[in-house]
Amino acid sequence: MNLREALEECLRRRPFIEEALSEDLINLSSLARLIRADIEHLTGKEIKESAVVMAIRRREPRLQLKMQHKLQQFIGSLGDIIVRSNLVAYTFKKTPLLPSKQAQFITYIAELPNGFHSFTGGMEETTVVVSEDYIPALEKAMKGEKRLDKTRNLSSITLRLPNSSSDVIGLYYFFFKHIASAGVPIKEIISTTNEATFIVHSNDVNAAFATINTIKKPL
Repeated sequence: MNLREALEECLRRRPFIEEALSEDLINLSSLARLIRADIEHLTGKEIKESAVVMAIRRREPRLQLKMQHKLQQFIGSLGDIIVRSNLVAYTFKKTPLLPSKQAQFITYIAELPNGFHSFTGGMEETTVVVSEDYIPALEKAMKGEKRLDKTRNLSSITLRLPNSSSDVIGLYYFFFKHIASAGVPIKEIISTTNEATFIVHSNDVNAAFATINTIKKPL
């Protein structure tokens, strides 16, 4: 691996630094000292700090930074933010019977007041996020299934997305970056064509909402 390739690899592992570089917020000599050891490891040879600085100066802007302006315009067109509280997340081991039990759960809640429920299936497990009012119905439907995890005291923040959201590069990274900078861990993310829902612990929901609401506002 040559110096240029090693530099790009180091910066790919540090996306926040990549963005700060594009806005001239980082001292290049300090950055060179920080990543020099990693670059030497990747290239397999000793590299002077001055060579690293020069490589940083000469590099081309990455695609995600070229798309930044379009992304900012898109963020400004986002729709309403919907916050729900009193949610709980269950994770079950995936089994052949699980789909039929999910259908049974839907039958149980058909006559209940409107609440929240979402199923997310992975390769070996399925996570179900429901309103606390739906807990008895879910546990009844899932009787006999192996529960891997249960987390209470959760809230959701749902963003309505324009129809063109699937064409926007870096959209979810943009949200993850700002929510992470606010010190908020994301428990789950639920995505549909025109909605993005972030599940967080209830004691973090105010910080997450304030962060998302702020980035929607134009500078």
